Amino acid sequence: MLAAGDTGETILEGYPWLEPEDIQACLVYARRMVGHERIETFLLT
Repeated sequence: MLAAGDTGETILEGYPWLEPEDIQACLVYARRMVGHERIETFLLT
């Protein structure tokens, strides 16, 4: 939802059982997952 442009406030309004720390935890998780990505290069001949 954040990637689609929603704000944290909008998310919290739609999901009142969530807390700001939940959104922050998701962002930390996403950053860690992206940080482990490997980009393989392929040589085209």
